Amino acid sequence: MRSIPFYPMMVLLLIGLGGYLGCDPGSLKLPFDTSALTGGDTITSVSSLPARDGERLLLGSFNLERLGPSKLSEPTTMERIAKVIQQFDVIALQEITSKDQTTLPQLLKWVNRSGRKYDYVISERIGRAASGYYEQYAFVFDTERVNGGKEYCYVVQDDLDVLHREPFVGRFQTKGRYPFGFTLINIHTDPDEIKYELDVLADVFINVRSFEHPEDDVILLGDLNAGPGKLQRLEQIRNFVPLIHAPTNTRGTKTLDNIMIDTQSTVEFTGRSGTINLEEMFRVDLAGAEDISDHLPVWAEFSFNETPTSVSAMAGAAGRTRR
Repeated sequence: MRSIPFYPMMVLLLIGLGGYLGCDPGSLKLPFDTSALTGGDTITSVSSLPARDGERLLLGSFNLERLGPSKLSEPTTMERIAKVIQQFDVIALQEITSKDQTTLPQLLKWVNRSGRKYDYVISERIGRAASGYYEQYAFVFDTERVNGGKEYCYVVQDDLDVLHREPFVGRFQTKGRYPFGFTLINIHTDPDEIKYELDVLADVFINVRSFEHPEDDVILLGDLNAGPGKLQRLEQIRNFVPLIHAPTNTRGTKTLDNIMIDTQSTVEFTGRSGTINLEEMFRVDLAGAEDISDHLPVWAEFSFNETPTSVSAMAGAAGRTRR
């Protein structure tokens, strides 16, 4: 809701078990309030999203299920992934497993084939040497509508190695009359450590929000490997709620992916969110949808501009400063 200068990120966030940048962990205790508000009405099984225009911003998240050489060699699959990305102003991607660092440039060629002007920011390869498994996160965004770039992104620094894959954080801002600025935390939890990692993510969210202050539109999105009611300490943060309540795996049996917001701060959320039904979107059967991914894209709609109350508050503050 509050606007901030759009400046490059110069330092890394340090996440331990509650501490950040030398702060006293005791000052960052979570408010264990279980009276969180609902996040809005989930719209399920859509084959196409609401139109993007000067009033609406569409944010998404999509676990690509091991994006690498195999999928890159399938033109139909790449074309369909590109079509999904083109629905969004900004989309967070997970599970980019290819060692080849031309993977995202190749994907962007598909996205931009029809004259679109999308760009991307990608993290380094993240994982644990003991497992030998690494992934990269990415943000892909429409440069004609949103400001962003690598200088506005960072990987959370996890010196205590409490997460298998440290989150990737990015700051974005719409190109509207009253730009809506927001920070995204892109995460893919480890399903074998979910009970522990979800609680750590609560600390991550609190710390990122403190680090990004006075920006208060901090949005957590990605593959959480757990659904509403099972998100542990994340759902104990006051007003912090999941927006997706429908199944998000392609088979329609589990809610794994989500977008979480603070409903008191991010009043730009319109109340519309849901999943994209890949079978309906591309008129394929389940097997055809699973060729794209074993996850469905999830989405949420926001105002393209800061809300009127936010703009009025900023104008009032500017007037008081001038006097």
